[in-house]
Amino acid sequence: MNKFSIFIWLVICITKADAQNASALHIGDSLYALGKYSQAIIHFKKTEDAEEKIARAYEALGNTTNAIHYYQTVLAQKKVGELTKYNYGKLLLKAGRHKTADSLFQRLAESTPDNPEFYYCLAIAKEKLRDSTAIYFFKMALKKDPNHQNALYKVAKHQAEKRSFEEAKAKVALGLEADPNNINFLNLKAIIAYVHKDYHNAASIYEKLLQLNQGNAQLHENLALSYNRTNRFEEAIAQYTILINGHDDKNPLWHYNIAKNFEALRYLEKAQHHFEVAIQLQDIPLDDSYIALASVFKKQKEFKKQFETLQKAVRENPENQRAKYLFATAADNYFKDDTKVIPYYEAYLKTFGEDGQYAQFAQQRIKDIKNALHFEKN
Repeated sequence: MNKFSIFIWLVICITKADAQNASALHIGDSLYALGKYSQAIIHFKKTEDAEEKIARAYEALGNTTNAIHYYQTVLAQKKVGELTKYNYGKLLLKAGRHKTADSLFQRLAESTPDNPEFYYCLAIAKEKLRDSTAIYFFKMALKKDPNHQNALYKVAKHQAEKRSFEEAKAKVALGLEADPNNINFLNLKAIIAYVHKDYHNAASIYEKLLQLNQGNAQLHENLALSYNRTNRFEEAIAQYTILINGHDDKNPLWHYNIAKNFEALRYLEKAQHHFEVAIQLQDIPLDDSYIALASVFKKQKEFKKQFETLQKAVRENPENQRAKYLFATAADNYFKDDTKVIPYYEAYLKTFGEDGQYAQFAQQRIKDIKNALHFEKN
C-alpha cells in the first residue's frame, strides 16, 4: 500500500470514528433529555470528553458519589468554564461537602465579583459550617441583585431572629410583592405577627399557608393558639384535633390546650377527658393541670371532686399561691359547716402572709364567715 492509500485509509478511519463518537453523543443527549439517565451514561461512556455529561446523568440518578467523581475528572483534565464549576459546587452543597463547596464558591466569587449567585452559594456553605460571616455574603448577593429572592429571605430571616422586626417586615413585603404566594416569606410574616401577639393577622396568614398545601405541627399549633387568643374556640379545637390525631396523641400540652377550649365552650365532659389525659401523660406542671381540671368540676357542681383535685394540686406544689387559695374556695363550696372552711383560708395566710396575692380575699372571706357565724349564734 502506497503512502497516498495509507493517508486515505487513515482519513476514512478518523471520519468513521468521529461519526461514531458524534452518534453516541447524540443518542446519549436524546436519552438524557427523556430521563433515561442510565442508558444515556452507557452511550456517553463510548465517547471522548463526555465526563461532564456523565456527571450530570449520575447526579440526575441520585448517585452523588459517581457524579462528584466525574466532575473531579473534568476539573483535573482541563480548564473548565464557570458553569461547570457552579454546577459542581451546587452538587457539593447537596452532598453535604460544605468545606469543599465553601472553597470553590470563594474562588468563583473572587473571580467574578458581579455574580450574586456565587455569593449566595458561598453564604449557604458558610451557614452550613456555622460560620457567622454567612450573613455578610447573603447581603452581598442581595446588594449585587436586589431581586434575589432567596438572599432577600435569608437576610429578612436573620433580621427577624435578631429582633430587627421593622427591617425584616420591609423585606418580607418586598418578597411578597414579587410573589404573593412565596411560602418562605408568608411563613416569616406569620411568625413575626405571632411573636407580636397580632393573632388575627397571624391566623389569616397561617390559613393562607394551609390553602397552599403547607402544613406541619408548628403551623397547626401556632394557628390553634391564634384562634384561641381571638376567641375562635371551635376552630382552635379543630387544629388541636389535627395535632393530636395526626402528629402526636401523647402530647400533654395539646390535650391540656384542647381541654381549655372545650371548657370555654362548656363542653365540660370533653374538657374533663382531655385534662385527665394531660395529667396522666405528666409533662406539663401537674399543679396547673389539677387547677384546670378542678375548674371543670366546679362548673359541673362536682364540689367534692373539685376539692380533692385541688388538694392534689397543693400537694404537688405547696408554693403555688393560686392552688392554695382555690383549695380554700373549694373547701368553701364543699363543706356545709363554715367552721371547717376557715382553717383553709388561714392556711393560705400562714403560708403566704398578708402580702400574698390572694391575702385580701382570704382575709375578707374569714371575716364574712365569722360575722355570719356570730349572727347565727345570736
